[in-house]
Amino acid sequence: MNIIRLMTINRIFFMLLTASAAVGFSTNIFAWGQDGHAVIGILAAGDMQADAKTELQTVLGSLDEQTLAEACNWPDVVRETDEWAWTYPLHFTNLPPDESSYSQARDCPEQLCATEAIKKYAEQLGDRQASIEKRRQAFAWICHLTGDLHQPLHAGYAFDRGGNEFDITLNGEKMNLHNLWDSALIKSRAGGRQQLINILSKSPMVQAGDNWSAGMVDRWTEESHQLVRQEVYPQDPEISQSYADKSWGIVQKQLISAASHLALIVNTVL
Repeated sequence: MNIIRLMTINRIFFMLLTASAAVGFSTNIFAWGQDGHAVIGILAAGDMQADAKTELQTVLGSLDEQTLAEACNWPDVVRETDEWAWTYPLHFTNLPPDESSYSQARDCPEQLCATEAIKKYAEQLGDRQASIEKRRQAFAWICHLTGDLHQPLHAGYAFDRGGNEFDITLNGEKMNLHNLWDSALIKSRAGGRQQLINILSKSPMVQAGDNWSAGMVDRWTEESHQLVRQEVYPQDPEISQSYADKSWGIVQKQLISAASHLALIVNTVL
């Protein structure tokens, strides 16, 4: 898929999202929602080292907010096409309920999961012999999947499809647990993209550095899975104010961590 076609599909996607929001369409298949993924890319760009940022700008053509938003949401766009339908399992990594450690042999034997895909696309982004198009897509995948992996339920359980089959009620509105963590908490507490940036910018980002290694992605997977095991599932399907407040705090920390970890990957490979 070439760059012109990619950008066209992205713009159509954003138009459809805007239209669907107007009629109350739920976009719970998109982890963190459109704004969450965009904000991760935007905050990460601000934490990248100068040389890495310069090279990424060469790859993407620009590092303005719209370019980053489109790139970081692109994997959700293309997985709805026949050409990219195979990428659906890349958006999550399922671990057994009684396990706290990630095992590639057990949890991702065919390497079609978020954890292994991040490693693969990080290598492609850093490959200066690869085409600009391939590296552009690689960044889009890294940005998106790093975000996915930090949404705890994307490192959840297969038996309820990461909370998609766990029904809850928030302020009288019925939804599933995955939708609550993907977008409902962000929407109810922050509204849109700029408000979310303003909120998260008040918390200092950890200096990203340039010492990323593939094994770190395993640890990020385990940290998200630990949140699933200990914090994510409510005792009552009627969501309480205390649960919502605590979960919103976790969401903010995870978005900031995702941005910092994305910057870490880019600093290292570029």
